[in-house]
Amino acid sequence: MVAPGQAYLLVVTVMALVALVAAAPVLLGIARDVRERLRRGGPDPPTESVEETESTGSAERTDSAGRRCRHCGAENDAGFAYCRACARPL
Repeated sequence: MVAPGQAYLLVVTVMALVALVAAAPVLLGIARDVRERLRRGGPDPPTESVEETESTGSAERTDSAGRRCRHCGAENDAGFAYCRACARPL
């Protein structure tokens, strides 16, 4: 028979591993973004004007306060670098 302490430890360990596997794509995306920013020579995200954003299609402007994700269509605040719904870069 398994002691309650051992069962608890097993359940917590499994839950932590599941959370890590679920978070892996987001963490990898953030790591790629950091590498790209460092390669470009700075920690700051590139700033685009509204015209550049609309011409490149990287993110659609919804109004002066936010941007729409091109992947899932969710509205995000203007200062966000990642989508609040799908966690992909804006």
